[in-house]
Amino acid sequence: MYGFEIMVLDLIPRRIRKRLNIREPGLASLDVYRRFRLAIQDLGPVFVKFGQILSTRTELMPPELIKELKMLVDKVEPVPFGKIKPIIEKYTGPIEDRFIYLNERPFAAASLSQAHQGKLKDGTVVVFKVQRPGIKEQVAIDLDILRFLADRVDLLFYSLRIYNFPGVVEDFSKQITMELDFIRDGKNADLLARNMSSLKGIRVPKIHWEYSGSGILVMEYMRGVRIDYVVGLKKMGVNLREVSLNGLNAYLKQIFKDGFFHGDPHPGNLIVTPKGDLVFLDFGLVGILRPEKKDLLLRMLLGVVDADVDELVRVFDQLGMKVNDRWVDFFKDDLYLGLLESQNFDPGKPNTDAFTDVITTLRKYHLQVPMVAMLMIKVIMMLGDVMSKLVPEFNFLVEVRPYLGEIVKDSVLSRAKKTILELPDIQKEIFEIPQNLSEASKKLSTGTYRFRLAHRDIDRLGRNIDRAGYKVLLGTVLASIFVGLSVIVYSMKNVLYTEYLLAITGIYIASLVGLILVPHLLKKK
Repeated sequence: MYGFEIMVLDLIPRRIRKRLNIREPGLASLDVYRRFRLAIQDLGPVFVKFGQILSTRTELMPPELIKELKMLVDKVEPVPFGKIKPIIEKYTGPIEDRFIYLNERPFAAASLSQAHQGKLKDGTVVVFKVQRPGIKEQVAIDLDILRFLADRVDLLFYSLRIYNFPGVVEDFSKQITMELDFIRDGKNADLLARNMSSLKGIRVPKIHWEYSGSGILVMEYMRGVRIDYVVGLKKMGVNLREVSLNGLNAYLKQIFKDGFFHGDPHPGNLIVTPKGDLVFLDFGLVGILRPEKKDLLLRMLLGVVDADVDELVRVFDQLGMKVNDRWVDFFKDDLYLGLLESQNFDPGKPNTDAFTDVITTLRKYHLQVPMVAMLMIKVIMMLGDVMSKLVPEFNFLVEVRPYLGEIVKDSVLSRAKKTILELPDIQKEIFEIPQNLSEASKKLSTGTYRFRLAHRDIDRLGRNIDRAGYKVLLGTVLASIFVGLSVIVYSMKNVLYTEYLLAITGIYIASLVGLILVPHLLKKK
């Protein structure tokens, strides 16, 4: 397919190839990355989605391949309504009894689901997001194929191991499994709505749980246009700069304050209402950050904004991306050069070149970014791209500074508050130190304090000490015998008979002890 038969032919000996009359494909002159994209496009929806995920792994894949993979789109034919209707009625009951109408023709069709518009009996306009029939089984089969291919590539093509295809497939497997769980999708929407409720100009559709389930999601319909449709936004009279700042504020709050962020901000998932509100759609992919990860990624962003290479290297190290010691200076030089070059702002272009340069440097030194960190970087880069289309003079690195200042201040206050709340416990533990020391000393003095160590390494250490002790003892005995013999032989001329007899008796005893110890030590090995 598209010339990739060559990879298979390379595994077949030439003499057998001649017997089978296998000819070399005639597509070798085409660009390999384009052929790769065309092959993925023909393999079906799951492979297309995998290609779309690969296009976000800019720290792993070559730029030429990323460019091709970004052209992948879900060209999926909608499922006939006759096959969709039973899935809807499984969760809602008879359509005629529960809804005023339900449009049988979908207004959107993707690889995993398709969307229909309808109206509830109370007049509320809603969107039905319905899973494609049999999609879970198809995904399971395609994931098995992807795992097999990734393992074979990793085994047979040593030069491609730096891309860690098995790891990428595993990350993709977790992601697509989450996206197939529409209950989780709806809960993500509810949590995001709560987190965004305090922000002006941000909206999240309401989920109608009485009609929703694992295979269908019924949500509030939001009227608006895609965020990248600048002409339409201008016709509505929307303040583009205000929309941009609202979006930036929303994502920074999600990532660095809430630790829960919308992970797929492509223009199809962000729409703007006639009132100028920014609406988030599609909640299958989210990023989750524990407090320690939030702090690390905040430091990473600050390092990029301030061109602080030393801080970036420290953050990378804590994220598990450690550079070989002998390459650290070269790595810092490459990082610093990229960050300096990215400070030249060009209106009309996305001002996220700093992240691109950082990723290029990581790729050069074969450092793989953890999935959640890469997701954050992808979100920021996509956000910067959207902002530059809305407001050509929008300088991301400049606009983000005041927001980061507020976030850092809140982070410091939060830590201080946590420390203050922990002070009583810390004080209690400090005051208990003398009492604990007193009790420990009493137990030691009375012999009631026991150390209980049970570990094979401790046992091994004990055996080693025993062997060393025996060797020292044997050496001491043999040395004593040698020294004793030397002294007696040297002084035989002037000794009394009784002294001579005592010395000889001592030598015999020492020799006997030595003879007894040697076989015993040999048994101890």
